[in-house]
Amino acid sequence: METYKLNKVLEEEEAMLRERRKRLFGEEESLKLEDNKFGIALSGGGIRSATINLGFLKTLNLFKILEKADYISTVSGGGYTGAYVQATVKQLDGFDKLFHEEKIDRLRKYGDYMIPGQGKLAKLWNLILLTFGYLVSWAMSLLSPVAAVLMVYLLFRVVASIPFLDIKHSLLDWTEDGNVVMGIMRPALWTLGGLMAAHFIANLLFNFSLGISKFFTKIESVLALLILVFVALASIITIDTSGEWAGNQILWALLAAFGLYVFGFLLNPNSLSFHRYYRKQLADAFLSHTGNYRNLELKKLFTLEEKGNRNYLAPYPLINTCLNLQNPGGTDKFKGAKASDYFLLSPAFCGSKLSNYVKTADFPGYRYMTLPAALTISAAAVNPGMGIYSNKLLSIMMTLFNARLGFWVNNPGAKKRGFLPNWATHLAWWPAFFFKELLSKIGTDNCKLNISDGGHIENLAVYELLRRRCRLILAVDAGADPDSTFADLENLSLRARNELGVDISFRSGQDPVDIIRPKASSGYARKRFAVADLMKIWEEFYLKDEKGKTVVFKKRVVKKGVIKEWEQSLEVLVNYFYNKKDKSVLKFRVDLKAERGIDFTKERFDELKQRAIDVVKTKLDRMTDKQGSDKIKMGTLVYIKSSVTSPRKLFVPQYLADGSPNPQFDTFKYKIYHPDFPHESTADQFFDPVQWESYFQLGQFIASDVLDTPKVPDEYRRGEYDVNIDELIEHFDNKTPIFQHTGEQTELIDISEIEPLVDELLVDVVEEAPRSFVPEPAAPTKQKEAVPYDPELQQPEEEIYDEMKFKI
Repeated sequence: METYKLNKVLEEEEAMLRERRKRLFGEEESLKLEDNKFGIALSGGGIRSATINLGFLKTLNLFKILEKADYISTVSGGGYTGAYVQATVKQLDGFDKLFHEEKIDRLRKYGDYMIPGQGKLAKLWNLILLTFGYLVSWAMSLLSPVAAVLMVYLLFRVVASIPFLDIKHSLLDWTEDGNVVMGIMRPALWTLGGLMAAHFIANLLFNFSLGISKFFTKIESVLALLILVFVALASIITIDTSGEWAGNQILWALLAAFGLYVFGFLLNPNSLSFHRYYRKQLADAFLSHTGNYRNLELKKLFTLEEKGNRNYLAPYPLINTCLNLQNPGGTDKFKGAKASDYFLLSPAFCGSKLSNYVKTADFPGYRYMTLPAALTISAAAVNPGMGIYSNKLLSIMMTLFNARLGFWVNNPGAKKRGFLPNWATHLAWWPAFFFKELLSKIGTDNCKLNISDGGHIENLAVYELLRRRCRLILAVDAGADPDSTFADLENLSLRARNELGVDISFRSGQDPVDIIRPKASSGYARKRFAVADLMKIWEEFYLKDEKGKTVVFKKRVVKKGVIKEWEQSLEVLVNYFYNKKDKSVLKFRVDLKAERGIDFTKERFDELKQRAIDVVKTKLDRMTDKQGSDKIKMGTLVYIKSSVTSPRKLFVPQYLADGSPNPQFDTFKYKIYHPDFPHESTADQFFDPVQWESYFQLGQFIASDVLDTPKVPDEYRRGEYDVNIDELIEHFDNKTPIFQHTGEQTELIDISEIEPLVDELLVDVVEEAPRSFVPEPAAPTKQKEAVPYDPELQQPEEEIYDEMKFKI
């Protein structure tokens, strides 16, 4: 099967997007794609992220912005919303009723989507069945190593029955009662248990040092493997081989061993893990209303071949997952490399930069992958391989207890197996992969790849949009961040700078830490979003001659009488330097490099370097409409954080001027009852209607603030304003208003500035709320209590954050 490099993938995507623009918006918009490519990124965060993003997109849809996006990039919980948009737009053949109240009401009822069934008795019964099903699944998953052990046992019986072989039971002499299994297992298990206890204590003493973890997990992994091997050998050798084992018994043993070998091909962990249950629950919650589009194949999400525009109405979806690389490939190429890569699932191509890409419609394992399957993989938060958060000891425990939501997919880069047909290239004997997960040997050198939650590598879903050089990116960060550490943004910034050469440079007065982090005095943020320029700070390209052909050098080496020759291109690395305060300043430096080294005279080297400098100068000089650092500006990133700003005026009225309910009232009231809102733990995946509605409304208000609408979203009709991409870019780059603000403006008030009134304000709202709270009874249905911040509850996230910074 043919594979493709990243540049080919981007070229074909761009051609499809040009055609989509041409059919939907006309030739003029199609020609402007390179100048105003527009992407929306929806972050991970489970049901919280999905609900906030639903509200955010609902407001964008009011002003016909959503349909003008070229890309919608999603990860984990953001994928729930992305899948809803893709399937619903196809079902409706349009955007007009995409967020109709009937559909929203259904989503609200499924806020506790992880619990099967509706009604208390149904949920209780289904939980019992779910527990039973897990135990069965766990037992089945353990059949992988059992099958391997039984095969060894049966083959030993065959060998032991051969008359001229005298197999002694010398191991029996190791114990008094001859029970070799217990004789070996007792001290081994005590040793393993003691080692794990020492590991835990050492972690506490050394603050979970990465070095300590690596030291202990290596020993624990080896010891666990030795115990498994000893159990297998002991159970075999204790068999009495002195009995009669005739020829037909040998035949039966061989047949049984062969049967177990075949059985190993059927023990697919994708079927034995929780993936199927998780996929069903997500499909029921977000896609069940779409009828035939509930199980839509990934390849059919976006296609230009068929008639009718419903096949390309929605923005092109980029579903982000993480390729786990605990054992990258066994060669020096990946030694010391990151423990993961970005793995893309999309209608046209699937794959990663390391494994290359394949066409979704042509490649086995992807051609029939469905939208629910892709969104479930992207949200597979629990898995033995967890990208930058992988831990070998944790991998052992998760594998043994079948805590696996990740997915094994066909490796696009797998080589054909000798004389076997193409379909056998990705045929897997699953017991071997069980041990790969158990011992953290997941890599790219197998016929299968292990992929999991995209948040295991980048949780904002922005990275792929940066790769595609989007001119404008609206990125919603709805992940849990109660301490406002902006860990996901820092992760993205470092990766973009080091891997893509893109500097996310926040503008003056737009530092997220200063304007988005809640004030300690009030608990409210000043703003919900910050704007950054995307600056190209380095780039690489192959040097070309005056005729446009790549400059190629031949090198010849003689070693031990053997002549080796090869060709290689000369790569140019350009570093750009700009000044944030003085945009007229732009400098660059050029370096030449070759993978294997090339011998030059100084004159030849200077000639080639000058050629590279001239190429860069020519490129910059052609940008006659830009000056200074604007020549390396790629685009604009609007970083949007789930946050609650100070209420407008000194109180939040329950009703608007026309007597209709004020949707903001319940959101601010929910904040009073639940101080952690909107950063309640991601472990809470069971939203009741009140909680769901609060996050949904918050998403709408966030979008309203980003667009600077003079009225709340509910006061607009869809299509009342038809905002185009150029207006959006002008709005964020030059602060050009999209909407005309008339009459008295209600500015945001920083409550910390009116400290004496705060206590009185909150008392008034709390006393008033129970009398008018809807639905009845007045108290929130989940009876959540406001509790003081406990640092110990946040410890796991802090550990992950520190480890992430260390690994990058």
